[in-house]
Amino acid sequence: MSKEKNAGEGKAAPVEGKAAPVEAAAVAVPLPRGQKRLVEIGCVCMMLSVSMYGLAFSTLTAPILASVDAIEYVGLFSIFAALGVSIMTPIGGKLGDLIGRRNIIVVPGLVCAAAGVAFAFSRSVGMLLALRLVISLAQGAFTAAPYIIAGLINERKDVPRMMGFLAMAIAIGGFGGSIVAGILTDLGLMTVAMLLPAIPLLAGVALIGLNMPNQKKAGKVSIDVAGMVALAVALCGILLSLNFAPSLGWGSPYILGGFAVGVAAILVLVRVEGRAAEPLIPLYLFRNRYYVALLVVGFICYFYQPAMNVYAPIGALEVMGSSAAVAGALQMPRMILVMALPAVVGVWVARRQENYWKAMAVATLLAGVPMLAMSLTSPELPLAVYFVALGLTGVAESFRSVSITPAAQATLTPEDIGVGTSLVNFFNSLASSVAAAVFALTYNLKTAPDPTILANVQAGVNLTFLVAGVVSIVGLLVVLLVVRPQLRAAEAKES
Repeated sequence: MSKEKNAGEGKAAPVEGKAAPVEAAAVAVPLPRGQKRLVEIGCVCMMLSVSMYGLAFSTLTAPILASVDAIEYVGLFSIFAALGVSIMTPIGGKLGDLIGRRNIIVVPGLVCAAAGVAFAFSRSVGMLLALRLVISLAQGAFTAAPYIIAGLINERKDVPRMMGFLAMAIAIGGFGGSIVAGILTDLGLMTVAMLLPAIPLLAGVALIGLNMPNQKKAGKVSIDVAGMVALAVALCGILLSLNFAPSLGWGSPYILGGFAVGVAAILVLVRVEGRAAEPLIPLYLFRNRYYVALLVVGFICYFYQPAMNVYAPIGALEVMGSSAAVAGALQMPRMILVMALPAVVGVWVARRQENYWKAMAVATLLAGVPMLAMSLTSPELPLAVYFVALGLTGVAESFRSVSITPAAQATLTPEDIGVGTSLVNFFNSLASSVAAAVFALTYNLKTAPDPTILANVQAGVNLTFLVAGVVSIVGLLVVLLVVRPQLRAAEAKES
């Protein structure tokens, strides 16, 4: 493997532009079998909690704010949630490398649980906003850790299976969490509904804290504070601009100023990271063509989801004339598949290294084709097309969840697996924010003249799905033209 030196540390960089062969027997943190199983269960509990919190907030934010006469702050809550996770995901990955993976689970996990409990009992708008931000920051710090730990304690061949279990935990937590939260709220037990996600969170913290050794960098720890500040400013400038652009207008001085601040902060970040002894984001990772291709594919695999979540119900209700109950059930087939399929697919992916690119091809194809089919929405289109299309995206998500992150980890050196995995998660979460702004723009292009006219709504929905489908097909091309040749070459070399 070729070596590159990082500023001040002399770390080995990944192979430039090539996929690293999977070393089946390599385990960075070997654990006794029973102890490893407990850590894996802890990781599943952590992701179960993250999805339960997300869906609980989606279900309960409006009722909670309405109870304190502050319903106008719903949008601000969503912004805080997105900003906190986006800022802390790469920071948490690097801090885990420096202070220990166990610490980055235990400390933010306890902070998140404490803030969640306080949120359930708070009735002050200012306190609710502050606690929501704390929860999202804490979640961002540890969200990537279960994926990183899965790569550290398992042989490479077992990582896709574990990623499948994490994906299933997210689906089960989201589906079950929203239903339970809704039922408890209807029974007048809204406080209990907000406390519920803390149970799997504390279980995960305990299991990992008691069974995972806290391996960390030896000697004095150098934390890249300047890089953290630059990253936070860049994300705030760009994400806030993307969020408010549809309402304020893309030509608004506030929006243009926000983008300018974000871009300037990115330039500062690149300069700071090039000189840092322990960079928050090692720049040499972006000289690895294969790793960058995986970041792009991961971004694209998440890009279509805001179109599915927001505009499929609009198409069903407004254009096709379905009932609210039917529109609410559109994603049921997708959810069932994601709750059952990933672990099975993970076993298949692990059999051969070549299966990684095949899984990514399925993930992008079965996201693109359904979106293109839904771009034909009309009053005459059978509603069954939506159910089948969204069901196929469940298959796509199952293949995505067990392929991209394990493939990225396989091309990273052990000292970079933390920040490298966090960057994959960061790009995934960034995709949702960017896509939401893009789809708002495409929808508004068609509905701006008169959003009450059915033909305009139909055109807006169709253009949104068309863009989502085309972007997903571009992801398929990246898999076929970049990822596949790299993996085939690596497999041939290994043979």
